[in-house]
Amino acid sequence: MKRAIALAALFALVLTGSAAAARISPSERAAINRTLDGFVNHAVKRQNVDAAWTLVTPELRSGISRSSWDAGNVPVIPYQARGNTFHQWTVDSATPTEVDFELMISEAKSKDNSIQFFGTMRKIHGRWLVDSLNPSATFGGGAVASGSDYGPPPAAQGSGVARLGSAWVAIPAVLFGAGILFLLGWFFFGGVRARRRRRVAVRPLDPLMISKRDSEPAHLKEPVTEPPSQHPERS
Repeated sequence: MKRAIALAALFALVLTGSAAAARISPSERAAINRTLDGFVNHAVKRQNVDAAWTLVTPELRSGISRSSWDAGNVPVIPYQARGNTFHQWTVDSATPTEVDFELMISEAKSKDNSIQFFGTMRKIHGRWLVDSLNPSATFGGGAVASGSDYGPPPAAQGSGVARLGSAWVAIPAVLFGAGILFLLGWFFFGGVRARRRRRVAVRPLDPLMISKRDSEPAHLKEPVTEPPSQHPERS
């Protein structure tokens, strides 16, 4: 039962992801590609970092001075990515002004090593800008390690907050709701069975039997003795 619910939820999420991807027009995707390419090549690779200043949202660079940014204090992990184009991202959710996506980036030194990123793009004043780009897992040598320890450099003051896509929020919500429904059904049918058992167990009470106490023995009458005659006996 639970497995069927989980499979149905995953199927629904796949359909949702496909529908979200369909809402992004080719021109919008091309604009996101240009921004993402520039951000990875400049900010992630730490090459000409100052060129990435105009590619991010004000929230991403909040609290970071321009001089500090240009010195390399960027709220994204440094990574020597392979290649110069990064268009193989998939959509988690999309609106006309915000896109949550996943992107796998290989390491320049080894094709076997790569990092999976979660990111968000926001459209501000007609331009697609990077709002977040955070690692979720690393892959290398057949092993997968969590990327939860990755974070922005200590000197950075930006938010550096990872944003999970809608799929990763919907799956626990669906499973939690299924668990609640299961428990409610369990208690409901359990209550019905309990009431049925009580009905079967209830029987008419036997009439009350009042035992009578043995009657107490009657009081014995004392023998009546006649008083002595008052007349003297005649001789």
